[in-house]
Amino acid sequence: MADDDEKQPECPPGAPMWMVTFGDLMSLLLTFFVLLLSFSTMNAPKYKQVAGSMKDAFGIQKKVHFTGKPEGQLMVSPEFLSTPMAIRVQRDIKEVVARESGGLVDVEQTKDGVVVRVKDAMGFDFGKAQLRPTFKPLLDRIGKIIKKTGSTVIVSGHTDNVPLRKGGKFLSNWDLSAARSVAVVNYWAGRFHIPASHMSAVGYADGKPLASNDTAKGRSLNRRVEFKIKVRQTASTFEGLRELLKPISVAPKK
Repeated sequence: MADDDEKQPECPPGAPMWMVTFGDLMSLLLTFFVLLLSFSTMNAPKYKQVAGSMKDAFGIQKKVHFTGKPEGQLMVSPEFLSTPMAIRVQRDIKEVVARESGGLVDVEQTKDGVVVRVKDAMGFDFGKAQLRPTFKPLLDRIGKIIKKTGSTVIVSGHTDNVPLRKGGKFLSNWDLSAARSVAVVNYWAGRFHIPASHMSAVGYADGKPLASNDTAKGRSLNRRVEFKIKVRQTASTFEGLRELLKPISVAPKK
């Protein structure tokens, strides 16, 4: 009876200490295999990132001591190119048109460049190919842009389908449309010395109408001269930060 009455040692409250460590290990292993399942499609960069996270979680870390002097880096590469020149040319031409055209010129951005459409009422007298004085200021501003950017331009003349009067200087609308485009090209070549390889003159007569020739309004839209300006593919507004960081030369004071 004495042995039976002897008190047994009491167990400490809570789970055993080893069970806590075992539970943590099982949780980590479960998380690891869930991650492996979610990344069953191998993605090398993501796998490396996960492997690094797991390595740190298990305490396998490697410290790298850096003894050099910390140096900052440019947020923008000095070799970057700015806004494409095509966008710059389109913006400049729109400003010129708004200032000089009086509503007789339209500008359109296409995949090949910028198209400027000038109604014949601004550029030429009826049935003639001589440039009107009011047309030349617009040609001067557009010619400067073409010369500065090294762009290429195709000047095309267009007419309506009304035949020309017999006995005139031009035999047909083909002659008139071609003569008008040549007049523009000759003006730019003589005033700005734009190379011949950068300009072309084409006459389409009534072959490419914008509207129906059955109405006076439609015929008015079809009588026009177009400038198709194409910018060099590699052109840009300026060649990166190196140009901006160039020292500014200041003339010495006298």
